[in-house]
Amino acid sequence: MRRILCTTVLVSLGMASPVYAGGVKTSTFAYAGSGTCLASPEGFNSKLEPINSGVAWTTIFNAAGLTDANDNVTELGQSVDSASFGVGPRMHMPAAHAYEDTFSFAVTEPDRDGTVTLHVGTLSGTFTAGPNAGVTFVISGFELKKGISDNGVTVFRSAGSPTIQTVSLANGIKFSRICMLTASISPRQ
Repeated sequence: MRRILCTTVLVSLGMASPVYAGGVKTSTFAYAGSGTCLASPEGFNSKLEPINSGVAWTTIFNAAGLTDANDNVTELGQSVDSASFGVGPRMHMPAAHAYEDTFSFAVTEPDRDGTVTLHVGTLSGTFTAGPNAGVTFVISGFELKKGISDNGVTVFRSAGSPTIQTVSLANGIKFSRICMLTASISPRQ
C-alpha cells in the first residue's frame, strides 16, 4: 500500500503525499483541491435531495497544502456559502470563510478492476476568517477515485457518485453534505 496524505475541507479538498517504496520516504507532494457541496441540517432522501430545501445551502471551496516531516497534511482553504433555498425566512445566510485543517489518508493499490482509491480520514480544523472565525470543526472521512495521471500530476475525484460527509462545528451546528470533489497532487518544487 502506498501512503499519501490528503485533504478537503468544508469542506474543501486538496492533496499532498509522501510516497513510500519499501518503507523509505522517497518524495513529498503539494496538492490543490476544489469542490461543490449541497448542505442540509435535516439530511437527504434516497434521491439525494434535501429533506427540507428551505434550510439547505451550497458551499464552493478550494484549498492547497503540503505534507510535513511527520506525514501530516495541513491545508489552507477558502469557501463561499449561498443563502438557504426555498420560500420564507433564510435559515442559512450567505458567507465567505477561510480555514485551516489537518488530516491523514491512505491510497490503496489498484483493485481487481484497476481502481486506485484515496481513503481520507477525519479532517479537523479551525475557521480563520468569516462569521465562524475561531470555531473548530470536524468533517467525516471519505473516498476519492484516481482519475488521470499526466506529467507528474495525479487527479483524484468523486467518481460517478457524490461524496457524503458529516460536518460538526464546536458551536453545536451539525449538518450533512453531498459533495463533488477533485484533488490533484504533484511533486513538491
